[in-house]
Formats: sequence, structure tokens, C-alpha cells
Amino acid sequence: MTRIKELSPAEMTPEQLELYANTRASGGLLGGPNIAYLRIPKFMRINRDAVGYLRSNSLRPRLRQLAVLKTVKFWGARFAWAYHGPYSRKAGVEQDIIDAIAQGRDPASASPEDRTVLRICAELLETHALSDATYRTAIDLFGEAGLADIVATSGMYSLTSMVLNTFDIDPPAI
Repeated sequence: MTRIKELSPAEMTPEQLELYANTRASGGLLGGPNIAYLRIPKFMRINRDAVGYLRSNSLRPRLRQLAVLKTVKFWGARFAWAYHGPYSRKAGVEQDIIDAIAQGRDPASASPEDRTVLRICAELLETHALSDATYRTAIDLFGEAGLADIVATSGMYSLTSMVLNTFDIDPPAI
């Protein structure tokens, strides 16, 4: 059960109401973590810009979604998992790979790039560091900017997952 209620427009400050209206008009997400972020409008704007960057960073959408899936699965963020499963399929991630991540297995059909993204996220989340071997492989495959984008993606979705888990925000009922 969600711990935080969505604010109605009547309950919002002028700053919150403006941000809510702008987000709604642009087709942006009003639920999920934004239920909490609307309480801190300045951060919600910063977060919106950061997520916008992540959607257009140096990573192919498929690789970006693998980083998102691995991260939100680690954190057990139900809303993010439900939201990003379908989005990942649209980005080209095969269902068997999504299922393997959901079950905590290494996907058998994953490419070397896929495996490297998943390994980067797993090592950072589980050990809080990146091994020299994984670092070298990542640099060879993605370069420094690509590796930084993978880390930024995992970090952003760690934050998102923590917010979702703190406020126990469930996925919408289907």
C-alpha cells in the first residue's frame, strides 16, 4: 500500500501546480516517483532534466534499458520494474533476457555488450566497486563517456528505486 498520497491540484502550492501542469501538458509521468518529487519541485525539475539526458545519452536504448532493469531489479522497485519492462521490449530487449534478469540469472542469449552492462551494474550495486577486468572491458566496448553513462543510468535508477521503495509506491493496477 502506497505510503504517500498524490496531491490534488487544490492541495498544491503555486510552484507545484505550475510544475504539475507543465508535466501533464508535456505528457510526462505524474505518478511513480514524481508523487514524491512533486513535494520538492526544484529537485523534480533537476530530475526531469537528468532523465531527459539519460534518454539521449551515448548508450543505445537497449543497453540503457538493460542498466535500468538490472538496477531496479536489484532494488526490488515494483513500480519501476512494471514501467520499464514494456519500455525495454520496445527498446529491443528480448523477453528471455528480461525474464532472466527478473529471475536473477545471467541471460544466455545476451551479447558481449549486454553482459558487460549487466556486469557493471551488478558489480557496482553488489560490491560498490568495479573490478579492473570489468573496467577494461567497459572502456574497450564503450569508452570513458559510455561507461560514465552506464554508471549515471544505474545511479539515477538507484535513486528512483529508493524513492519508490521508501514511499512504497506500487505500479498502477492493470
